[in-house]
Amino acid sequence: VAALSGDARRCLDICRRATEICEFASQKRTPEIVRMAHITEAIDEMFSSPYINAIRNASLHEQIFLKAILAEFRRAGVEEATVQQVYHQHVALCRIEGMRSPTISEIMAICSRLGACRLLLVESSNKYLYMRVRLNISQDDVMYALKD
Repeated sequence: VAALSGDARRCLDICRRATEICEFASQKRTPEIVRMAHITEAIDEMFSSPYINAIRNASLHEQIFLKAILAEFRRAGVEEATVQQVYHQHVALCRIEGMRSPTISEIMAICSRLGACRLLLVESSNKYLYMRVRLNISQDDVMYALKD
């Protein structure tokens, strides 16, 4: 659990759910102890939300955009950034991967798509580069979904 999330509450939730799974499975038989299989099932259950599936099915540049948001949040120390700040992180990540960087209009389209499926909260503004973006799900969920 610690490898997925440093959040103690999430750890306790996973342990609680694993215990429930174990209890449900053993209702027909004698009581069991919670095993790794129960914990794995609980983790899979907790991390199989529609948001995580949406991230896993997103385009490569949409996934890189989410990574860029995480990188910008870490760099700035706050959980909000402008599209321009995220764009600079996105370009840097594309360089590292040896990929073509998207144009500003492509980035705006990516941002709109991620906002439309509610992965991002995008502040409406007529100054597109200065629109503020925030994640609508936890950073842990994004990192889990983006793991290879």
